[in-house]
Amino acid sequence: MTVEKSALVKRGMAARLTDREWDAVRDCCTEIRDVTAKTLISRMGESLDRSLLLMDGIVGRHVPGPHRDFREMVALEVPGDFVDLHSFPIGTLDHDVTAMTNVRFAVLPHDLLRQLLIDMPDIGISLWGQTVIDASIHRYWSFRVGALRASGRIANFLCEMEARLGMAGLAEGHSFNLPLTQTDLGEACGMSAVHVNRVLRELREAECCVFQDGRVTITDLTKLTEIGQFDPGFLTIGLNRA
Repeated sequence: MTVEKSALVKRGMAARLTDREWDAVRDCCTEIRDVTAKTLISRMGESLDRSLLLMDGIVGRHVPGPHRDFREMVALEVPGDFVDLHSFPIGTLDHDVTAMTNVRFAVLPHDLLRQLLIDMPDIGISLWGQTVIDASIHRYWSFRVGALRASGRIANFLCEMEARLGMAGLAEGHSFNLPLTQTDLGEACGMSAVHVNRVLRELREAECCVFQDGRVTITDLTKLTEIGQFDPGFLTIGLNRA
C-alpha cells in the first residue's frame, strides 16, 4: 500500500516518543500492510530485516511448543506498539508473531533504522525504552499466570487491556472493543475456554464487567482492579525520569 504519512497516528506506546522522534520514525516507513486475522506474521527464528509498528488490530506473541497443537501466548500488542522492535539488533525473534484480528502495520526497514541512529543518536535511548516496556509487559504476564487465581487472571487481563487501549485512545469510558474469542482469553491467562466462560459469568454476576460480542464494558473498575490485583505501573515505568 502506498505510504501516506498522515495515516500513521502517534498513540499508545509510540506516544512516548517526542514529536521530533516520531517524525523521524515515521519517515522510515516504506510500506503499510494489511494482514487478515490468524495469519502468521513472523516465525520464531526467522531472519528479519524490518520491524513493524502496529496501526490497527491486535497482534499476539506465542512461543510454539513441541507439538503443532500447543503454543503459549506471552503477550498481546495493541495499536501504537512496536510489534518486533527487539528484532532490530539481533535480526530474529524467539517467538512467533500472529495477527489475532485483521491488522494494519507500518513497515520500518532495519537499514533505515540504522541510518536513523547514525543521524539522530539520541533516539536510540527512546527506541530502547520501547523494548523495555515490552519486557515489562512480558514479566507482568508471568506474574498474572503464576500468582493469581482464575478470576484474578481474567480481571487483571481486562484491566490491562482497558489501560493500554485507553492509552491508544481506543476506549470510551471503560468500554472498548476486544475482538478475541474465549479461547484467545484462555491462552492469554493460562486457562481453558470452559473455565474462561465460567469466570466471565462470575464477573458479570458480580457487576464488574460484561464481555459480549467482542466488546468489554467495565461497570465497576475499582472492584475489577481489586479482584485482579492490577497495578498499571508497569506500563508507565520511566515516564517521570529526570
